[in-house]
Amino acid sequence: MKRGILAALLLGASGLTGACSDTTSTAGAAGLTGTYDVVLSNQLVFVTSQDRDELRVLDLTRTPREFIPAPNPLESLAIPVVERPDALTRDVGYDAKGDDVSGPYIYARSSGGRSISVVAADRARLNEVTRLSTGQLITAFAAHAPVAEGAPSVLYYALQTRPEAAEQLCGPFGGGVVMRQDLPAPDAFDAAALPPALPVFCLRPSDTVLSMIVMPSRPDVTDSLVVAIRNVTGTSRLVRVVADGASVEVAYKRPRPAPYTVPTYTDLVDIPARLVATHPAFGPDTARVPAGRYIYVLLDELTCVSTDCEGVIALDNGPDPLVPSPAPVLARDVTGAPMLTLTPPAGLPTGLTLRAGLEVREVLADGAAYTSPIPLLGIMPSSDGKVTLFRADERRAFNLDRDPTAGALRASVAVELRDGSELIRADQFQSIRVEQPGCPQNAEVTNATAFLCDGTLPGGTYRFVFQGILPGLVNLTRDLSVEDPPLLVETALATSRAVIPGDSIVLANNVSACPQIVRILRLEDQGDGLTRLFPDLSDAATVSALETCATYSSFSVRAGPTTKPFVLYSGLETADSYLLRLDVGEAYTVSNLLNYYYHANGFDLGLDPPKAQPTFAPAPLSLTLTATFGDPSRLNAGDRYVVTLLPRFRRFVFGVDTGEGGSQTNLGAYTLPGSVVATDVAGSSLAYIAYPSADGVLQVALEQITDNANNLQYLRAFQ
Repeated sequence: MKRGILAALLLGASGLTGACSDTTSTAGAAGLTGTYDVVLSNQLVFVTSQDRDELRVLDLTRTPREFIPAPNPLESLAIPVVERPDALTRDVGYDAKGDDVSGPYIYARSSGGRSISVVAADRARLNEVTRLSTGQLITAFAAHAPVAEGAPSVLYYALQTRPEAAEQLCGPFGGGVVMRQDLPAPDAFDAAALPPALPVFCLRPSDTVLSMIVMPSRPDVTDSLVVAIRNVTGTSRLVRVVADGASVEVAYKRPRPAPYTVPTYTDLVDIPARLVATHPAFGPDTARVPAGRYIYVLLDELTCVSTDCEGVIALDNGPDPLVPSPAPVLARDVTGAPMLTLTPPAGLPTGLTLRAGLEVREVLADGAAYTSPIPLLGIMPSSDGKVTLFRADERRAFNLDRDPTAGALRASVAVELRDGSELIRADQFQSIRVEQPGCPQNAEVTNATAFLCDGTLPGGTYRFVFQGILPGLVNLTRDLSVEDPPLLVETALATSRAVIPGDSIVLANNVSACPQIVRILRLEDQGDGLTRLFPDLSDAATVSALETCATYSSFSVRAGPTTKPFVLYSGLETADSYLLRLDVGEAYTVSNLLNYYYHANGFDLGLDPPKAQPTFAPAPLSLTLTATFGDPSRLNAGDRYVVTLLPRFRRFVFGVDTGEGGSQTNLGAYTLPGSVVATDVAGSSLAYIAYPSADGVLQVALEQITDNANNLQYLRAFQ
């Protein structure tokens, strides 16, 4: 009841949220409860209303946009289906050009259910035509539209255990099975005359089908499926199955994930997949990519322990996707390099859809906004509440930080010399080397020697502090009640901060620091968790400091001027961001940046012709920062070089303004997106995302949405 009340309240205000701000009619308040899946067919968005065992239908051709009304116009049309529906699929078809077309049916099932509702998708019918009872647990389903006039729709579904009808093909023991059910057109439908379901693919013991799709079909080609399978042993695989009862299986493979190396095709492993999708034809007529050329996969995090297992990859079926390739493998992106996994900013992917020809608004580095059709757009919601758009046609992410000027070289790092007060020194001089192996020199970087590949660096700031105060060894107390108060530091801190003879001690009181420093001669572990720092009494400045500042009650430890004089931080100068101490000319390799995540144009670094090469230049596997000071006397204690890495890479990610920052919003429940569909509606590119957290569907205007921000405008809620 509470969810229904909340839905009504949110819906009442949804018309205030910006684009597509058509007035909400009575039929717009459908009273959804349990919005777990959406599917698009014939410009109708079918939505689960799980708690009521029904589907509601959002009509995208109506103005204002609204749910189709029931015969009683005060209510929205409800289509009764199986109990607690939470998964939908549809007949997928392709015309002669390879464009996506809708078939006559959509299908609904529930997790743990044993039945499938077959629903007529024509807006003149919109009713459950029949309910198929399988007698076994259903784990996945997919369907394709009639391939010719008079041909049936074909539904495939995976069962966890085998029915008797599958024993002749699969044997009486073992795992589950994928079944095929032919369905005549709705106007010729006779449930009593339905042909029996037939087994087409036998699963191994303990296998479960998580997801499957039907590849583009035609009358002269046997149907084939792509099936994502998880085994109870903790393994997953992705296979192409010829659905003729012969159980012909072709495994999809990808290079074994190896951290910090460029993928090769010499060591292929099974692909851990939990959701699969394919695409209609896309691109210009002169270079049109056929429907089904690529399979896009959400990787299975449960059976893959690599950091490369959270996101989407693409597999290449070859130039004729209707004929299974002998070894379909990881696709190459538009640069010709092996495709990188496209990951969400955080969380795990919760949905995926691919759509040709939609328009997206891009605001590039020069501040100009561009709206242009994307040959194949990918949309991936994730559990952190964000939605990621990617260039599925290029098999890589959007880069909104790219320079629109062709061929322009852009700096990927900025370096400044500052004093101890963070003021920029007037005499900037080159003393830092920033290098990624295999990358060209970037002469535009001032104050540093830089060898960088644009678009490959996550952002970050590094501070090289000359004779910096060691973190944690600041304002330590001296016991002035004893004569010659000892200089004691915690042994663990002295070790972790690498205090060494030759370092300096700065005495201080509540007003100022001692003008002279105390030089450390040696260290001695007292055995009680403390280390004593002995001053160098042969040093005149040290003796003067101990006499002049004898009553100063605190001290700090500073790196010495000769041995490892630079204190390196990642970020602000805090104990948590401290990395290590460096000598002049000593390099620090930034290990947490080794897994780059974008292939910019020209990634192959000059190979000619780039896409014809079987191998590619070494990737920018590491980032090395080196302090190359030839004359440290030019620096004062506390001076620092601030090295800022500039990614030159900004993905297209957006979120929903739920009001957490104090803004006034009516979308507070839209925190967890699920499945998504997208289409062109009267020239507008719109996505529809199911939100189980809100019992609603959110309409997103892709030509207007603001990237890398939480949006309130250009959204509309349907609940």
